[in-house]
Amino acid sequence: MLELENLTADVPAGRVVHGLSLSVGAGESIAILGASGSGKSLSGRAVLALPPRGVRYGGRVRLAGTDLLTLGERKLCAVRGKSAAMIFQEPATALNPVKRIGTQIAEPLAMHTDLARMAQAERVDELLDVTGLKAAGVGAERYPHELSGGQRQRVAVAIALALSPKVIVADEPTSALDAVSAAKVLDLLFRLTAEAGTALILITHDMAVASRAGRIAVMDGGRLVEEGAARAVLSHPRSEAAQAIVKGTRVALPSRPAARGEPILSVRGVTVRRGGVSAVEDASLSVRAGERLAIVGGSGAGKTSLVRAILGLVPAAGRAELDGEEVPLGSRALRRAMTMVFQDPATSFNPRHSAGRAVAEALHETPLGRAEKSRCAADALARVGLAGLGARKPHAFSGGQRQRIAIARALVGNPRILIADEAVSALDAALRAAVVTLLDSLTRETGAALIFIAHDLGLVRTLADRIIVMDAGRIVEEGAAADIFSAPQADVTRALLAAADQGAFREPALQR
Repeated sequence: MLELENLTADVPAGRVVHGLSLSVGAGESIAILGASGSGKSLSGRAVLALPPRGVRYGGRVRLAGTDLLTLGERKLCAVRGKSAAMIFQEPATALNPVKRIGTQIAEPLAMHTDLARMAQAERVDELLDVTGLKAAGVGAERYPHELSGGQRQRVAVAIALALSPKVIVADEPTSALDAVSAAKVLDLLFRLTAEAGTALILITHDMAVASRAGRIAVMDGGRLVEEGAARAVLSHPRSEAAQAIVKGTRVALPSRPAARGEPILSVRGVTVRRGGVSAVEDASLSVRAGERLAIVGGSGAGKTSLVRAILGLVPAAGRAELDGEEVPLGSRALRRAMTMVFQDPATSFNPRHSAGRAVAEALHETPLGRAEKSRCAADALARVGLAGLGARKPHAFSGGQRQRIAIARALVGNPRILIADEAVSALDAALRAAVVTLLDSLTRETGAALIFIAHDLGLVRTLADRIIVMDAGRIVEEGAAADIFSAPQADVTRALLAAADQGAFREPALQR
């Protein structure tokens, strides 16, 4: 169905994908596995002949025998969405912010079929149902900004599935989803592969996702370094890159005393309403110096809306206290004390500014001179593994690398409270371990509090002191991390833990 032959990708600085050759047949699935920046996403975009700005492809990409790289834009538009579709890594940039999601899901139907509007609406309703959006109360009339990151990801999945294409490229399709939603999306993709004969390409750094594919191709430094049956690659990896990925990097953080004293921040009765619907209802939380508070829950539970309300990024009702003094939600005092790593790194930066300038901007209210700000920005980028890359623009980085820039920007000013919204979901195992260790050292060295939203319950178990569980905009459970994991009380907590345990990748040595 699809064949990549000697695929290359060049940027002004040089070649970043080197002679990649792969094939996938009808009804087959292959996972392209590799570290952040290994060339996975660039290779996947070649399937639809969609190079990012400044990238030039070479080689051949044959879909059902036709080399897509030789086609003009008009003929490519007849292929995209109909014969080949892509689920992009960053749904916030893949969706049109001024169009309702129903219109966007229907777009492939309107472009490639003669279906009447009523029939299109019926198909949209069906896709909202199969992707779980309908059950979450998300209708076709909603706009992307009214949805959570996970809900936007499911809209992207619905668009890709609209015409049951011959080939689907899914670039990190579950990185923004909780364990329950991720399992449903993967089940849907693999069912389509089996029933409709679709060729499925999964681009991922997640071992649990890759283990479900029929075959695995491992990339490192823009090159294919290993390929084979998924079970064989995971059981007996031959290349150093594959061995490092399969082995992973387990984080063992040193123990530390529980945070004591009065809270730095307390919020009470936070309520966020959108179009008459409560995104957050009467939520309260507090965090002490050095404490690490995790907020977990299903996609669309209200986690991100809650922290955005505290920062004043969405209209909300409620009260806040900073160091025991009452301040308005979103006040300047709160914003000075807190910084946030957003879930969608692609929308976090001015595309015209370099990475170094983006990080230095966080120091705009400090008395530091320009040279000192630049030095601090360079140090922050080095701390997250991007030393010497400050002059590059955001489009020159992979999704995982952009997330690291966002983390560097949040850390450069040594905040008293750091809010991290899925800060490591786009990172491979080694980088995730490095960033988690960095976050841990920050709270130890500076006494900063950490409020983090995460779908990765392994990360929550490692890093969190306390956990808040949200469902349908309400806090349904709160307690010490050890208590939540050992004796969950709420149904949603038990469902999340069960789904995470079912989907967890087991190292071969532990599978006996």
